[in-house]
Formats: sequence, structure tokens, C-alpha cells
Amino acid sequence: MPAPVGAEPDPSARVQRWLVDAVLGVAVFGAVAGTISADVAGDRDAEPLAYLWAFGLGALMLVRRRFPLGVLGLTFVAFWAYYMVGYPTIGLSVPTAAALYSAAEFRRAVWAVSAAVLLLGGSYFYRLVIAGQDPTRVVGYELSGHVALMTAAIALGVSMRLRRELRENTQRLLEAAEAHERSQAAAAIATERADIARELHDSLGHRTTVISLHADVAREALDRDRRAAEDALDVVKSTSGEMMDEMRRTVQMLRRQKDPRSPLSLDALEGQVFDLLPLEVHARIQTHDDERLAPDHVQAAAYRIVQEALTNVVRHSAADSAEVAVTLTDGRLQVTVRDPGPARPPRERSAQQAAGLGLHGMRERAEALGGSLAAGPEGDGFAVHATLPAVISLSQTPATRPAAEEGR
Repeated sequence: MPAPVGAEPDPSARVQRWLVDAVLGVAVFGAVAGTISADVAGDRDAEPLAYLWAFGLGALMLVRRRFPLGVLGLTFVAFWAYYMVGYPTIGLSVPTAAALYSAAEFRRAVWAVSAAVLLLGGSYFYRLVIAGQDPTRVVGYELSGHVALMTAAIALGVSMRLRRELRENTQRLLEAAEAHERSQAAAAIATERADIARELHDSLGHRTTVISLHADVAREALDRDRRAAEDALDVVKSTSGEMMDEMRRTVQMLRRQKDPRSPLSLDALEGQVFDLLPLEVHARIQTHDDERLAPDHVQAAAYRIVQEALTNVVRHSAADSAEVAVTLTDGRLQVTVRDPGPARPPRERSAQQAAGLGLHGMRERAEALGGSLAAGPEGDGFAVHATLPAVISLSQTPATRPAAEEGR
């Protein structure tokens, strides 16, 4: 199987690698040819054909990246064939070092080590046992040099491979980190969009309902009760202004300016929500106990849940009253909104979709804080129950709130 040649498609990188391999091939050819020209201890003279072996060993370096084991095998065969022909001695480590280095660099080191052991074992077995050469000279003088050069070549190849793998792994980690950052950024954007969508739905949806109801009141009272019609139109005008203010604050927030919106408080429900709806709201609101105070973000979520639940009562129920209970118990804010019913038959599909979006937004608010929300029919009416965690100690706040507030 071909060895990996690098992940980068840059043509200049390929040219650079080819030049490196060409220089290495020239170095191999020069080293082996120089040894051949010394004409040491051979049965035949250094004929021109002998230099063909040197040229072949150098040429193999051009394909060492794609076929490192093939280069190692051909070098092994060429080495033994050269000596079998009887040409002058070229040593053991010099003609094989580059092939050992390439195998260690582009494959597992075990292949290079195994080839080195076979070369050393076979060569010294022949020289000592078959040729009967002097052990003192062969082992004591030559062996250490060959082992040192082969070991250095293999170690260099392993170090180059580890360095390349480290660089590639580092690049993969950087790419993974960048992908993770992009994913986090996309998730943050999606979360922010969902928050904005919920805010727009809950705040503008509630005010749109108020405007629609009071516009109906003004139309019906225009001929028989001018004062009531004027009061209804005043509510429409003020609510429209509040909608515009809310839109401006949302636009400022989207432009990354400081969020100009003040925190929502359950204490403001009566003036901002209850009084604007054509409902008699019976409320019991308790935002702290003896040890804890519901934090601002929990109160804001509870505020929106109550607001949306009451807006749904106006839209989808024939009831003229509703009950709201908010209590802090055991570190959890319990929110309940119920109406006695009965439900109105849906006039159009968009009304059903609006109710579905409202329930979905309320559930998202509760779950975002680690709480829960359940909603469904209760008798002839409908009830919404939410549980929100609240763990702020009173000792961490500058002031406490009234123990209970009674709405109308």
C-alpha cells in the first residue's frame, strides 16, 4: 500500500518533496559509486556495469514515499545480487541506510529493524562461516560501525515520522477546535434568536391582544358610551407606544448595544399585565421565603409565563376570570395559572398555531432554567403549572421584597 504523501495539495510542496528525494538519490548514488571506485576486495574489477547498481539504488529514492517497503525490498535484493556477481566491496550500511531510513519514516519501524537484522545476520554468517574471514577484523572492527549507521538511519526516520504525525495531529486538533468554536457560535446565535423570538412573541403578542380587545370595546361603545370608547382608545394608544418602545429596545439589543431593557419583576404584573386584560385576575404572588429570594432571571421567566398564559386565556377561553399563584417553596418557584373555562372553539387555524407557539415558548423558558412546565385541560378550563429553580440567598441581596402581593 502506498505511503501517505501529505495532505496538502499545494504544488510547490510536491515539488519540494521531489527535490528532497532527488538530492537524497544523488547522495546515495555518490556514496555507493565512490565506494565502488575504491575497488576494494572484489572478484571482479569496478566495471561500468557495477555503477548501474549505484544508479538504481539512488533512483529508488524517487519513489520511497509511495512505496517505502518496496524500496527496502529492492535494495535488499540488489545488495545481495551485487555481491553475488563479485563486484568490489561497498560495505553493508552505506547502500542500505537510505532505504532503512525511508521505511522507518513512512512505515512502522519494525520493518526497518527486521531488514537490518536480516542484512547483518546474513552478511556476517556468510563472511564468518562460509568465507572464513577473520572474526577479529570482521566483528571487532566493522560490526560496530555498520550497526551504528543503520541504527542512526532508522532512528532518524522514526523521529521524522513522529514529527510529521505530531504536526498532522496538531493541525487536526486546531481544525477540530475551530469547528467546535464555529459550532458554539452557531449554537449561541440560535439560542439568542430563540430568546428574541420568545421575547417578541410574549411581549408583542400580549400587547397585540390588548390592542385588539380594546379596539373592539371602542368600536362597540363609540355610539352609546363615548367616554368608554375614549378610555379604550387611550389603552390602544399607550399599548401601541409600549410596543414601539419594545421594538426599539430589541433593535438596540440586536445591534450589540447594551441591553436597555430593565429586568422584569413579578411585582409589576398587576400594573403591566392584569390591569390591561378584560379578566378578573385573582393573584397570590410570593417571591421570597425566610431564606431565599427568587433571582431576577427567574422572576423574568415567571413573568413571561404568567403573561402568556393569561393572554391565552383571553384568546381561547370564554372565562371572565383567572387565578394566578406564584409561591417560593423549598428553593423552587411554583407558578400556576388556571381559568374555569369553557374553551372557545377555534375561529381559525392561526389561533391554534398561536396557542401552540405560546405553550412551546413557555416550556422553553422553564426548561432553560432547569425547570419544567405542564399544561392541559383542568375541568372545563385550562391550567398551566411551571416549576423554576430559585437558589439566591437573601443575604446576597441588598433588600427584600414584600412577603406577598395580592392582585385583583
